[in-house]
Amino acid sequence: MKKVDPNDVEKLSRGQATKARIGNRNIGHRLNQKERILFESAKRLGYLKIPLSGARKNVVHIYQLWCSAEGRECIIHNPAPHSPA
Repeated sequence: MKKVDPNDVEKLSRGQATKARIGNRNIGHRLNQKERILFESAKRLGYLKIPLSGARKNVVHIYQLWCSAEGRECIIHNPAPHSPA
């Protein structure tokens, strides 16, 4: 497997071509504005927190790639929805 560069992950998240050609047409990578905010927050905090309303898998894929590129542990907090009483 190729060594992923953090700059390539940033480019991939914006829908741009990467030098390492790490993208896959079958997996979404481009982040929308809300996902970008989640991703930037995750980079600062050290973990990705998925909101209760959920998020597309794009942000999870990008965060996993970024953690791999940085050599960091990939922590994703996905709260379980509350069941009605």
